[in-house]
Amino acid sequence: MKILISLVGLFTLWAATLNSGTTYQYWIPPIPDTQATLVAVTSSNNITDEKTEVEYSLVDSKELECMSKNIYFEAALESTAGKMAVAQVTMNRVRSTQYPNTVCAVITQGKHYANGFPVRDRCQFSWYCDGKDDNVPHKGSMWRESQEVAKYVLLKPDLMDITDGATHYHADYIDSPRWADPRRKTVEIDTHIFFNHARKKLKSKVYKGKKT
Repeated sequence: MKILISLVGLFTLWAATLNSGTTYQYWIPPIPDTQATLVAVTSSNNITDEKTEVEYSLVDSKELECMSKNIYFEAALESTAGKMAVAQVTMNRVRSTQYPNTVCAVITQGKHYANGFPVRDRCQFSWYCDGKDDNVPHKGSMWRESQEVAKYVLLKPDLMDITDGATHYHADYIDSPRWADPRRKTVEIDTHIFFNHARKKLKSKVYKGKKT
């Protein structure tokens, strides 16, 4: 309504000036700053939402869900670097000849019963075969952060690897597993210690993301 009043005022002013040669002054109600700010913010949010939707469409939804869960259950309390490190270990396994070719297959690798359920404590990532529910209980900020890191890593296959090619890691508060060869240790990030067990066994192909 305020915009309509403004337009009518301007048109009347123009018509009067054109026809009589006399200049008249008319009061035009201003648009409050808060309203203008609200419009600007709303437009900005729409652009951001559209960009996010486009980015997510470039990533296979199942791969994104698997990676997000792996980051969440393995490193929800870790820093952004800690979350990225878990994601990059997953990707290093995808690229290795010793492991499956997809994110989901790498994460769910291990012994399974005939009904499809994993054998307890016989998998690569402990959360997957610990006997607990694998659904995210509270999809709050930590879940959203895990999704963002997962999307970022999946969209950037040439991202610099902060783990130096690590294919394994374990928490620093447990006894070192048998496979934890100190000579293959690459880095410590937050509460995880990383190891590279595939220095000379990387595939020539690279992960290409969403399949068409």
